[in-house]
Formats: sequence, structure tokens, C-alpha cells
Amino acid sequence: MSIFNEAISVTGIGLVIVFLGLIILIVFVYILAGLFHDRHSGQKAPEAPAPAAAAAPAPVAAPMVVEQGVDPQVVAVIAAAIAAMDSAGKPLAIRSIRRVTAWNRAARAEQVYRF
Repeated sequence: MSIFNEAISVTGIGLVIVFLGLIILIVFVYILAGLFHDRHSGQKAPEAPAPAAAAAPAPVAAPMVVEQGVDPQVVAVIAAAIAAMDSAGKPLAIRSIRRVTAWNRAARAEQVYRF
């Protein structure tokens, strides 16, 4: 029974030391966050002037560059997927579409799925 009591006491001491270390780390992080917190957060930002009454001209979109051999349906699907990903409603533009070789995909897969 002596070995069992000793194992319980070592386990208890280990848990206490680990949790005290974690508490010390948490306090340290809060202290650092307080030191490096934005010092200008209490000040008001200068107010921006009222927007001008004249509307700005619509921006001219740059021409899209599509690599030879890319089907126009593929371009339409890519554009639709990009538009679906935008939740803010901002206008998006595709600048270029190019094929990626199998070597690039293999290298990326090797780096990502290495482990």
C-alpha cells in the first residue's frame, strides 16, 4: 500500500505544479497584453469629412487574361464560385486564369500531406 500512496502523492504534486505553471503563464500573457495594448484606443479617431456630392466614375475593369485552351464554361464556373464565396457583396474581378501543371500539385501535396 505504500507504493500506491507514493504514486498518488507524486501524481497530485505533478498536477499541482502543472496547473500552477499554467496559471503563471496565463497571468504573464495578460500582463503582456496589457502592456502592448493599443494606447490610442481611448482617444477618438478624427471624424472623416462628409463625402462629396458628386459620384466617382465607375472603375474600369482590367481585361481578363485567359490562357489558350481554357474552356469559357470553366471561366464562368470559376467566376461563379468566386462570387459565391464573397459574403460582403464587394465587386470582385478575375484578373487571369492559367492552368497549373501536375508537378505543382504534386509538390504542394507533398508539402501539405507530408506527415
